Amino acid sequence: MVVRHFYILTLLLCLCLLGLEGCAKIGEPQPPQVLVPKPAADLAARQFSDRILLTVSEPVANTNGSRVTTLDRVEIFRLAGDRQDAGLLQEEAFLARAEQIQSIYARELPGHLRDGALAFWDLQPVDHASFYAQGFRYAVRFVNRKNQTAGLSNQAFVAPVPIPAAPEGLSCELFHDRIRLSWKAPEKNADGSAPARIAGYNVYRSEDPKTLPVTPLNPAPVPTPDFEDRSFEFDKTYYYAVSVVGSRENPYAESLTSDPLPVSPVDKFPPGAPKNLDAVVEKGIVTLLWSPPDDADLAGYRVYRKEEGSAARALLQAQLVTTWSFRDDHAVPGKKYEYSVAAVDTHGNEGQASTVAVEVK
Repeated sequence: MVVRHFYILTLLLCLCLLGLEGCAKIGEPQPPQVLVPKPAADLAARQFSDRILLTVSEPVANTNGSRVTTLDRVEIFRLAGDRQDAGLLQEEAFLARAEQIQSIYARELPGHLRDGALAFWDLQPVDHASFYAQGFRYAVRFVNRKNQTAGLSNQAFVAPVPIPAAPEGLSCELFHDRIRLSWKAPEKNADGSAPARIAGYNVYRSEDPKTLPVTPLNPAPVPTPDFEDRSFEFDKTYYYAVSVVGSRENPYAESLTSDPLPVSPVDKFPPGAPKNLDAVVEKGIVTLLWSPPDDADLAGYRVYRKEEGSAARALLQAQLVTTWSFRDDHAVPGKKYEYSVAAVDTHGNEGQASTVAVEVK
């Protein structure tokens, strides 16, 4: 019996050891994961006066689809050459001839964000005469902390043209539904040549005087030196700036922007008068009915009553009337009244009143 128990214990011990051996087994070795940002595909280049602005989306995904967490820097390359040569170059050929003009580290990128994209100025010196005689091709690449890259972005090409300096004399006029901007048209280009190369204008608006958006308010260049902004809000401060678009063949050729013009629109414009005011008298009760004016910022109405022979009119309700009707239960039979209804907007401006005369019977 003891021998039998010994064999059973020995068998259980062997099974446990076999189980432990299976748990401790190590899988096949895996290669290290390489996290390299995908190359950019939306690099764009725009001329502003004698500078070039580059914009590109932030790197958010690696080549394996994972989120970018190991970005070290963005490298920017420029190749100057024939302004007519806009064809695509192979990556090796481009890198063999291009110069690296900037290297921006990841910690510096938040300072380059504009309208959700990264923006970089090409501030490397270029001879003023050769600037307009050449074309410039750009590419960027993202490099991780192990100095690895998946290659260059798309190539962006720009052929600069002489264009005017920033417009001057920017001013504004405020209306109840728009801000009208106007400015002086330049007479010559920044290099002194004339006539001024003007294909139109771009208008920019910001709530921060230090930062203008990349995208203008106008969807297409404005043909004349004036513009109406109908998307503003009262009680905000805006900063407007205008640039000259220098070429229809190259719509990204712009002057620098004018000095920002601060505009703080305040609503001092009363609404229109109520329409179709009418009065119905029944059993000594006067019911007023009307239609609203066309204003979009109505808050309500004030209803007044003036007795015949009196110079003063009385406000019949302290709170604004928010419907298109009012019932006067306190009219005195046998008297004649003049009722007035005035619209009030959300800024407290009271408009001209509509009136109707009534004899209470």
